[in-house]
Amino acid sequence: MRKTKIVATIGPSSDSPEMLSSLVRAGVNVVRINCSHGTLAEHEQAVRTARAVADNTGCPVGIMLDTRGPEVRVQGLERPLRLLAGQEVTLGPGGLAITHDGLADDVPPGARILLADGTLELVALGKSSGGLRCRVVQGGELHPGKKVSVPSVALRLPVLSAEDVRSLEMARDLELEYVALSFARSAEDIHTARKSLGTDGPWLLAKVELAEAVDNLEQLVRASDGAMVARGDLAVELDPYQVPLVQRRLIHLCNVQAKPVVVATQMLESMIENPTPTRAEVADVATAVWQGADAVMLSAETAVGRHAVASVEVMAQAAAAAESDREAITRPGLQENLVGEIPAAMADAAFQVATNVRAKAIICCTYSGWTARLVAAFRPQPPVVAATSRAAVARKLEGVWGVCPVLIQEASGTDELLQYSLAAAQSCNVVKRGDQVVFTAGIPFLQAGTTNLVRVVRVE
Repeated sequence: MRKTKIVATIGPSSDSPEMLSSLVRAGVNVVRINCSHGTLAEHEQAVRTARAVADNTGCPVGIMLDTRGPEVRVQGLERPLRLLAGQEVTLGPGGLAITHDGLADDVPPGARILLADGTLELVALGKSSGGLRCRVVQGGELHPGKKVSVPSVALRLPVLSAEDVRSLEMARDLELEYVALSFARSAEDIHTARKSLGTDGPWLLAKVELAEAVDNLEQLVRASDGAMVARGDLAVELDPYQVPLVQRRLIHLCNVQAKPVVVATQMLESMIENPTPTRAEVADVATAVWQGADAVMLSAETAVGRHAVASVEVMAQAAAAAESDREAITRPGLQENLVGEIPAAMADAAFQVATNVRAKAIICCTYSGWTARLVAAFRPQPPVVAATSRAAVARKLEGVWGVCPVLIQEASGTDELLQYSLAAAQSCNVVKRGDQVVFTAGIPFLQAGTTNLVRVVRVE
């Protein structure tokens, strides 16, 4: 069983039911919908397609909505525009149309401005007729809709646009599993988004892609339900040599708090066009696995790439190969404020007992998913079977390292709960008759955070 999960972005190459079914069968655990492209109606249709595919394949696939966020993009271009080094160009009123007319008020003279993920570079000269006059430092071809970035300059944009709010409301109403909050800067941004999602809504992941987010990394992780390191935009904001350091630090912060963390962007970039990966890309996936990432993500590879299914297969094989070297995977343990709580103590006990008796699985009966996340945080050798009567919780746990979620009916007592859980684990071929497993549950039932029982049982 591969323990590192795979997130795949759907788009023109993969949004049909047939292709999405192929991706799920190839190993996709979570489907990502990127709100930077398409309309709200298209996003809603994508959710319905993914749900139907999950029902048909029998896989509890999670769905992640990735908000557009307070980004600035070029607009109004009908065809690519060639920019030459030394040329002057105005961004905003009186020049090249962009989605933020107040750019000239935010950006001081001398600031670097990057277009199209840093492939083109400008330097700000000053305000001119409401627009920002710039000189081209590194030229090239500018395509319609490309992003405008100003590294280390805080643009006065709200964390949530009106469109973002509508997207969050859709995620809440359709009961999606995850929302990735783009360009999150502080804990306050997380709290603002959560107001639209509700307390029992999707798990909210902070996307780390701004220098300001890196400065506030610890508070962002504390305020959120998990995080994603978005290395493309982050490499534009920071010196690119610092991005691996941020990745490692973010993974550690999430691991010790039992919060899912996703590594994203350009993991198998060459497979957008080519049927096989580079050796460096395979090593990149392995590094993310060894550092303790819960999930690795495919973006353009599955959204617009020519080899979407092959990309998923390659990522699954690369992750599984990395996991085969057990000593390489980071196991930091839980942070001090969790260790003193009963659920974390039970998770630690379950891990230790499972290791000592060489259990074939750790079966967690969970209402909110928290127990399974705590156990998985120890990165145990056997799989973590999360038995739950809530389909929404099962789908959320699809994005958590090492967790195999199974649905069970509600039980009236501990023995019945154990019986249902073992039967579900057998039905998905995680355990078989005669196997020894560690079983965890909480009394009273149907309450979050009540885990207080650890037993060793043999499958009958």
